[in-house]
Amino acid sequence: MKTTIRILSIILTIITLGAFISTFQNGIHLSLATFWKNFIHLIDALIHPASMTFQAKSFVPNAKYDVFPDFLEFYFYTLSILFLGFLLSLGFAILLILITFQLSLKKRRLLIRSSTILESVPDVFVIVLAQMFFVFLFKKTGILVFEVVGGAERPYALPLLTYSILPTIFLYRTLILIFEEELMKPYVELATGKGLSGLRVLIIHVFRNSIVSLINHSKMIISFMLSNLIMLEILFNTYGLTWFVINHPTYEIATMSVIMMFIPLFLFEELVKKMKTKVVGG
Repeated sequence: MKTTIRILSIILTIITLGAFISTFQNGIHLSLATFWKNFIHLIDALIHPASMTFQAKSFVPNAKYDVFPDFLEFYFYTLSILFLGFLLSLGFAILLILITFQLSLKKRRLLIRSSTILESVPDVFVIVLAQMFFVFLFKKTGILVFEVVGGAERPYALPLLTYSILPTIFLYRTLILIFEEELMKPYVELATGKGLSGLRVLIIHVFRNSIVSLINHSKMIISFMLSNLIMLEILFNTYGLTWFVINHPTYEIATMSVIMMFIPLFLFEELVKKMKTKVVGG
């Protein structure tokens, strides 16, 4: 019941903000009557999404097209990039963590310092650099390893790999701090004293206990990935949700897009919390 009330209250807040933003769509017209009219219109549009339309550049002047079902193609593409990118980043970060703690102290510090430098690199630079590298490779070899920008088909591989670079570094840096804190606790010394290998202690005990701390950073990680996703879709021209909203900037579409992105992220967070409770027992 509490979860349902929380979801409804957040959706209501998003609709309120959407109605407020609508008063700025055609110039600044701060009017309580306009706000209330658009607020009611938004609720009606969200209850009856099939009636929602948008204008597009075409040979027919002022032509209007239905938002659904075409909108779902843009939406699910963006959602797939977001969640696959998160899983890929988490997998890479965990692998790097396991490798790092098997290295000597000197090599470990060198790797951590390198990650600090890479973390400061802007996301725009990483995306453009990846595009330039594969364009250069194509010009030299004639082999197109990945689609560089969107065209007739949406590219998946290169945007996904590029998208996962900075979140991997961010997760790696976060996990380094969490693991170092866990390794100072008495249970690690006890497990080592019983003859367990360092790798086994990391995987079975330290990693399990680190899940709680990592989940506490989940909102920050998702926010970081969402901001990178906007830049990714613009530079790769991937025809995702961001591209659709930018090219059809109406408050109805913007509000609906925010709500549709919020719902799976909220459900994902609730699922992760339940998994955490099951793994660590509280």
